[in-house]
Amino acid sequence: MTLRRQKINIFGTWVDDISQKRAVFLIFNMVKSRKRGNYAVTVNSEFVMLARRNPKFRRIVNNASLSLPDGWWVAKSKLIFGGKHRERITGVDLVQNLCEKIGKKPISVGFLGGFGNVADEVKKRQIAKNPALVVKIAEPGDPSIGHDLRLKSKISALGGVDILYVAYGMGRQEYWIDRNRKKLNVGVFVGVGGAFDYIAGVKRRAPDFVQRIGLEWFWRLLWDPARIWRMRVLPVFAMMLFAKWFRLKVLS
Repeated sequence: MTLRRQKINIFGTWVDDISQKRAVFLIFNMVKSRKRGNYAVTVNSEFVMLARRNPKFRRIVNNASLSLPDGWWVAKSKLIFGGKHRERITGVDLVQNLCEKIGKKPISVGFLGGFGNVADEVKKRQIAKNPALVVKIAEPGDPSIGHDLRLKSKISALGGVDILYVAYGMGRQEYWIDRNRKKLNVGVFVGVGGAFDYIAGVKRRAPDFVQRIGLEWFWRLLWDPARIWRMRVLPVFAMMLFAKWFRLKVLS
């Protein structure tokens, strides 16, 4: 199966310039191809900045089957770098839209990550919306190497999982996917960060108008001040983006 699409290079990180509808279609087709080990990442500004200083992380993100623009700034910056689509493809929307599309098809999913019973709550809510959805696994899991063998045995005993949503958080989930994608009987791994918390109702998602104006990061910071350390790179990204725009639009 050939997935022809345009990729945009944002400061060294390649991001697919596609719509959310197209992203769902491509993941669905990956599952139908029966090839194992595909993976999708959902990229925000923090991803881009981490990839700039960490070659291993950059390799994992750039080698992804799909690299989707999760963050508002990433989605909009694609336009500066020659892209056409300004739509965000968030982990939350990706989980819900994919589950809705495959809800009546013989395609299985799994929810891995989150704390406590969050993954199980996501399972219950998605089945409530899509009663025929086949969920084979829903658990917090563990991104450490010591738990890989246990999960491999469990997934093998279940006959494999077509789509596994992984919510270990930025970095940890990508390293885990890269380490396990050729070992586990999984069709497509999808890294979704903190999406489970919002789908399960543990955290409140920013209102639509806050998302539209690009201030969801500020909303999350208000509810979780501990994020300020990882968000320290956002002003740097914004300045780099402005400098790029200025060179392309004003000086050229």
